[in-house]
Amino acid sequence: MSDDDISLLIEFFERCGPEVKGHGLIGLRVEQSAMIERFIAGRCDDAERRELSRFLQLHPAWIRWIAERIKTGRDLDEVSPATGS
Repeated sequence: MSDDDISLLIEFFERCGPEVKGHGLIGLRVEQSAMIERFIAGRCDDAERRELSRFLQLHPAWIRWIAERIKTGRDLDEVSPATGS
């Protein structure tokens, strides 16, 4: 393997960023975690949605995690006693 190959590999890993692991917001800054939680709860303003969009473009692995959290929340709402189900 040449030095160029190693450099390309290092650049690739640097661009990928951290992988999503587990079932929580571990590995994110406090502000990012709070913004994601506000988004899931439907309380983000336009500026936060744009910021979250930029974040997800850089870290697309979080999209699936967020989608699962939203889906789980909807599923819970459908079977909650308040809805009469």
